[in-house]
Amino acid sequence: MGKTKSLGTTYTKKELTGFLIGLAGQNIIYNIIGTGLTFYFQNVIFIPAIACSVIFAIARVWDAVNDPMMGTIVDKTRTKWGKCKPYLMFVPAVILVTTILPFINGMYASTNDKYEVEPAPREEYVDFSEDAFAAYEVISFTGKEFKDYEGTELEGKTFAVVSLNDSWDVEKDGDGNIIKNKAMVLEVTADAAGNTVYAPVDTLGLDVSVVEGFKSTAGITKVSSGKGAGIIAWAAIAYILWGMTYTIGDIPLWGVTSLMTEDQKDRAKALSLARICAAFGAIGMAFTFIAPAFKGIFLNKGYDDQHALQAAYILTAVILTVFSSILFQVAGLSVHERVEQSSESHTMKENFRTMWNCLPFRQLLISGVLRSPIQLLGLVAMPLVMYYFFNNDLTGTLNTENGLNVSIIIKAVLLFVGVMGGMLISSGVTPNLASKVEKKKLYNFYSIFGAVPFVLVFAVYYIVHKAGGDLLSWPMTIIISLVFFVASWAQGGLNVLQSVMIADCVDYEEYHNGIRPDGVFFSGQSFITKLSSGIASLIYGGVSAVVGFSGANLSILNAALIEGASFITYDGGKYATALFFCVSIPPAIGMVLSALPTLKYAMSDKEHTRILDELNAKRNAAAE
Repeated sequence: MGKTKSLGTTYTKKELTGFLIGLAGQNIIYNIIGTGLTFYFQNVIFIPAIACSVIFAIARVWDAVNDPMMGTIVDKTRTKWGKCKPYLMFVPAVILVTTILPFINGMYASTNDKYEVEPAPREEYVDFSEDAFAAYEVISFTGKEFKDYEGTELEGKTFAVVSLNDSWDVEKDGDGNIIKNKAMVLEVTADAAGNTVYAPVDTLGLDVSVVEGFKSTAGITKVSSGKGAGIIAWAAIAYILWGMTYTIGDIPLWGVTSLMTEDQKDRAKALSLARICAAFGAIGMAFTFIAPAFKGIFLNKGYDDQHALQAAYILTAVILTVFSSILFQVAGLSVHERVEQSSESHTMKENFRTMWNCLPFRQLLISGVLRSPIQLLGLVAMPLVMYYFFNNDLTGTLNTENGLNVSIIIKAVLLFVGVMGGMLISSGVTPNLASKVEKKKLYNFYSIFGAVPFVLVFAVYYIVHKAGGDLLSWPMTIIISLVFFVASWAQGGLNVLQSVMIADCVDYEEYHNGIRPDGVFFSGQSFITKLSSGIASLIYGGVSAVVGFSGANLSILNAALIEGASFITYDGGKYATALFFCVSIPPAIGMVLSALPTLKYAMSDKEHTRILDELNAKRNAAAE
């Protein structure tokens, strides 16, 4: 077994640059899955929200075993390159494949060819009070175009049509919502040119339950139970496989930071720059915006709207994943390990005991888990922006009769800067603050006072919504962007401090017990990240299930938005309210709770400095 490079040295600028490039690539991959996959599952192929939540929950249970197990394997690895570098050399190609697999799936629910439900027996839906309507049949569809029924049994018939998407001039209440016990009676005919013509005949009363029944089934073709189970199973297996392979790369990538240098300042510098580059990985979050731009390619090939969108997402996933995997590979080619490793190895059970018995690490682990709802900010940001700001029609919103809609572009950029800008700047500023303020105090400050802007996010939305307005005006966009900026600042600062403090815990464990559990402790960070994402997914799935923002309802919503409905006011705005709730109230609660375990953090900065000085003195003495 070869030794690592000589002691007392630190990384070169070239090595640090390569490491940071690789980390940026790895985080692009994470955000493609972390923020884009949930949107893809629920809003593109329409897997029910509750099924998505179960998938993510199962994956997190497995991670509870897989992450520490992988950390143990890393800590037992001994090669001429070290213990982390070998994984960084070979795992990016594997992650490339497993990142693409979850997107290659079937469509769980889709609008059918005629955007309609089959005519049903009249008595099941309509309670006619007059015999004059006895000949009418009932049919419902969600698209403007009624399709050509020439030569079918439906040609020339008159139907009672329930408008589900504001496409027809039906009676509405004061808030602009369709009065659900009214429907138009239209005579469907064709003009001389063969175009479909709708001739209003009269209105009649419909039972409210009739319309609700139409809302859940109109225009939707559901897959068979067997095929649906297969789609969900593929989603689950592919996602869990991605999580396993991502862990194989994530633990060595962060763990190597404590092996590249013995210098505390250089380590803190590497970790703070790493968090900044991780924030640049938010390019992966743009995946949700980029994909629809490719939809036209597949529409021109004859795909219907929904399958064209799915194909666009698959194409975008392939392009972005190949690009980011190449960046990820740079880390493996660049880093070198310089801290000498003990030849002693430990079992997974012993490593679990080590993790739990190290008091400062245990406090950070519990704190990170309690802060899990903060992940909703990244998880829900894409659906929130896509639906609230772009009405889930990026191309249509950006292109108006007067040209490019510059105003909405600037507003979207402002919101994106709000959500990501605070995190990015805080990642760069926090290490300097931590050199002047006790890390424990700064960590708890971010946790407790960082909850305030999250509460304000929902307060601003709710006040504006109740007043009958929206956040698309310039003043409201600026205000909500500023509030998100402060909230994301706290999140970015906590991310940096967590990594630095975990690295400190590795020193703490080496000082007290003579081992450096880099892999095991940074597997804890990986575990916190993925468990947090899973808990956030459960919360999002639960809220979506409660309000019906899931499955076939989303397919109907998307069709309605294409036909001109507004997401902000759709069904009283309950979907918009649910999304704003998810990015505000649960994260605020999680932030406050996360401070509880660290109020009496077990290692002060002064104590860590003393520990590191003594460790370096021992290493130098041993080298001499």
